[in-house]
Amino acid sequence: MPRRTSQMLRFIVVGGSIAGVACAYALQAAGHNHGGIRSPPNMTRLLNHWGLGPAISRVAIKANRFTFMDGKSGEELGTLVLHEKLMKALAADFLYIQHGALHTIFVEYAKNAGVQFRYNTEVVSVDPWKGMVIMRNGAKLSADVIVGADGYRSVVRPVVVGPEGVKGVLDKRVSVNITVPTDLMRQHKDLVKLTVSPEWSLWLGDDCATHGLLTKVDPRSLKKEYAVVMHVPTDGKPAPNSWDRSQPLDKKFLKLDRFEPRIQKLVGLAQTMTPTGHTIYEPFDNWVHESGKVVLVGEAAHPLMPNGSHNAAMSIEDAMTLSTLFLSQHLNRIQLRQPRCAATQASELRKRDFICLPLGPDQQLRDDGLRDARARALLDWDDAEEEFLRDTWEEYIDLFAFDAQKRWRIGGQNGGRLYRARGW
Repeated sequence: MPRRTSQMLRFIVVGGSIAGVACAYALQAAGHNHGGIRSPPNMTRLLNHWGLGPAISRVAIKANRFTFMDGKSGEELGTLVLHEKLMKALAADFLYIQHGALHTIFVEYAKNAGVQFRYNTEVVSVDPWKGMVIMRNGAKLSADVIVGADGYRSVVRPVVVGPEGVKGVLDKRVSVNITVPTDLMRQHKDLVKLTVSPEWSLWLGDDCATHGLLTKVDPRSLKKEYAVVMHVPTDGKPAPNSWDRSQPLDKKFLKLDRFEPRIQKLVGLAQTMTPTGHTIYEPFDNWVHESGKVVLVGEAAHPLMPNGSHNAAMSIEDAMTLSTLFLSQHLNRIQLRQPRCAATQASELRKRDFICLPLGPDQQLRDDGLRDARARALLDWDDAEEEFLRDTWEEYIDLFAFDAQKRWRIGGQNGGRLYRARGW
């Protein structure tokens, strides 16, 4: 952990989700005071650095590959194998973790580090010049620095970025969360494989997609759930933008007729769904208020598409960066993360749209490309062609190899040994 500084700063972290508790923990560990997730290697590496590895291992499942299937027929189109040599070089695994489990771990560790939590305390406004937050009940709290980690619908964001913080373009698709107990799935022979497989499975439908992965419910038992995400078109209708409002399952809304019987059966085992809309923002120019007393992190600073692979990862990278910058008294330098976060935002949307192509020439070209690459993807890392590895892995490794603690990554200019990896 970073060394504690001689000058103790007081922080208020607004927001109690992953970004907020991760920042609270990282800042406290750096010596300051303050009031169903995919964990890619760039996130797992930081969790390990903070000493959370043992706790995470009890609640996580280690991924071994990503499998792409035709949504209607179930035909396997292609795969992306997380080769052992590659993951060893990255020095961190790709994990599946329930959101609640990760949040619980952060809260426990943050409390043990001395973080003070205020529950049921809604911040309604911020005075950036006084370093003050005002609660709905009229109470006021002051600190040296206010960290806006209050997510996608941030109250703090407009204070820092101005009117641009509330302007954006509605996404043409909505993301839907569904969870299914594996106990129910095991009663159906064609779903049993999904209850034990560490694969991240993706079904590519007509203008929509479904993907699912296995998560642990309780580390003290063998109980698991299958976490399903569906990306479906909004058909021009407004979608809810809340993560915590579930509603009865609606098969027509989910376009289930565009998927194979196995997916229809799987989703039909659930009782509820949680649809989440999304507004796409242009990257914000500034994350730090001119007073130097308010800073944005996580989805407040760079709102990502719901249910991507890097929502939690970017927030945790922000937390690590923020704690490091306060050790060196260089808060404004957090904005050096803007290019990475903007590139990640674009990458997540691009990958989502890739798996959601409507039927037609582009979809056929995508599927043919996946089929053509499948045999080569299954080869051992050392047996694969370097050009194929480069084409397949370049963007992933730009994301996965980044180390927010060291501000160093294996990719980019070191590309030669990155892909062949024989020297690792």
